[in-house]
Amino acid sequence: MNTRDLITLLSQDASVREDLGHSLKHATIAATLIAGIVFFSAIGFRVDIDTAIETGRFLFKFVITIALAMSAGAVLIRIGRPGIPTGRLALGLLLPVVLMVGAAIFELTVMPPETWAVRMIGHNSRLCLTIIPFLSLGPLACFLLALRHGAPERPALAGAIAGLAASGIAATFYAANCDDDSPLFVLLWYPIAISLVAAIGALIGDRILRW
Repeated sequence: MNTRDLITLLSQDASVREDLGHSLKHATIAATLIAGIVFFSAIGFRVDIDTAIETGRFLFKFVITIALAMSAGAVLIRIGRPGIPTGRLALGLLLPVVLMVGAAIFELTVMPPETWAVRMIGHNSRLCLTIIPFLSLGPLACFLLALRHGAPERPALAGAIAGLAASGIAATFYAANCDDDSPLFVLLWYPIAISLVAAIGALIGDRILRW
């Protein structure tokens, strides 16, 4: 039996699909709980959260991060099942990018040019690059363990998508602490932190998701 025949058989195995879907549902719940517990016990809301929630810039950060978590999660369900195409769902990963770029362009049109650099650099870049990966560790472990119930054809890619889903959850919590609300800051620093988690996921996935 060659590899393609094996992939075909696995893709027709209903129990594998059900086990993977079941595992990913539990992994999502566990990932959110773990990130939430770590966030509220070690980090917490920003001090001006009461006034921040009344501003569009603050709330739009959650639109971006939740879009990332949901789009990556949708791909994650498919990528763990051999022979199942992910092309159309993978396009959904562009949604948070489009949202970030669109918000940044709007920011550039309404704010004076002399403020652009200050808004982009912000003053929480180190926290962003530290907290998002830190909060992602638990969720990433949950998703990688769940993927072991499947049979991803491309384990490194599956691990990277797990990293995106995990960092989407982590970034959602971090956004409640970060007081740099400018879309320019989000466009620069959040993707760097998220890419780091995706790279870690790819490295680990390539080792533990092979079959």
